[in-house]
Amino acid sequence: MSDLLALLDEEADAFPHELAAGRFHLNEELPAWLAPLLLDAHDIAASLPGELVELLRRVLTVEQAAAAAFNFRSRDGVNYKERSQAVKADFSEQTRSRVLDLTTDLGLVTPQPTRFSSYAKTIVLGGGYRSPLLRSRYTAQVQSTGIDLGELSFLGSPRPLIEEPPEQVVTQAYAPEAVDEFDLMLAAARSEFGLEAAKTLFLCGCASSEHPCPAWKARDAAGAAGTPAAFTHERQTHLIDDGGEAVGSVFSASTGRPPYRPDTSDTFALWARYTQPRLGQRVLVVTTQMFVPFQLFEGLRWLYLPFSLDLDVVGLGVEWGDRPQTAESLLQEVLSAIRSARRLLVDCAEVLVKRGPDTSE
Repeated sequence: MSDLLALLDEEADAFPHELAAGRFHLNEELPAWLAPLLLDAHDIAASLPGELVELLRRVLTVEQAAAAAFNFRSRDGVNYKERSQAVKADFSEQTRSRVLDLTTDLGLVTPQPTRFSSYAKTIVLGGGYRSPLLRSRYTAQVQSTGIDLGELSFLGSPRPLIEEPPEQVVTQAYAPEAVDEFDLMLAAARSEFGLEAAKTLFLCGCASSEHPCPAWKARDAAGAAGTPAAFTHERQTHLIDDGGEAVGSVFSASTGRPPYRPDTSDTFALWARYTQPRLGQRVLVVTTQMFVPFQLFEGLRWLYLPFSLDLDVVGLGVEWGDRPQTAESLLQEVLSAIRSARRLLVDCAEVLVKRGPDTSE
């Protein structure tokens, strides 16, 4: 990580002012207890091990440096773009080669095999363009080797298909009727597993997504008023095999970060609420390799901390042709991983802060 930052001539030696104000990436807010901690408030720091305090400070510093150097989706930290809309950098071929080497060391390039021969549940993470199809195809290939996938779940969102660069041109071949990511996941499940879709249910109890959901948990959050109505609903479609048995589901999450679309954390949280995993179960998560580090951290945050699930996160290699393995894409996902690692650390620390000093141990 230090070599990556040094490569782009970035330094990480001070906290920016916005940390003290408790605000962060896009509309994200840091917990109220964290800003005083970073300003050496000893009453807060006393609730945490010194090593954790130092680690939190370091990861926040690295995050700010990486945000300045690696962010090709939102250069100003305010305007939101999808990954496919990221800008390009004027890197030399030498720099691009070095980025590839360093991100390989960080785990963003080389796929790893599954760790177990059977899983209680398998999650195929959503995406755009051909990602749903390829990830579903890879999952089916894993199953064909004799690995028991358990209950299948395909996680999507109401994100509409992107107009520029045009997504429908790519998805037409496997999801001609799709209007959003949820539809892409449904089509991929049909295509690669031969499963049929039951009637789509609005888990929030609404009749349609035409109006904002009154049960939406983020309805009072900043940015809620400008959130598309579709982003406020939760949906599920059961998947039926040729024997008429329900073997899994496709989910569409509501957003927890208005006004932006739902993200990986939203889909993990929805999945956990409705599949009710048991403590300690093995769960396979399938994605694309460059996303493995950040989605592993999100999985640990949403699925390991509350349920102690034994997560195995695997990804497609570049040979699948899912995502361009450019320096910009790799650096962007290093930033995603850093942000997710920081969120995981904060959630772990928050448990200790709320508990307070424990003099019995």
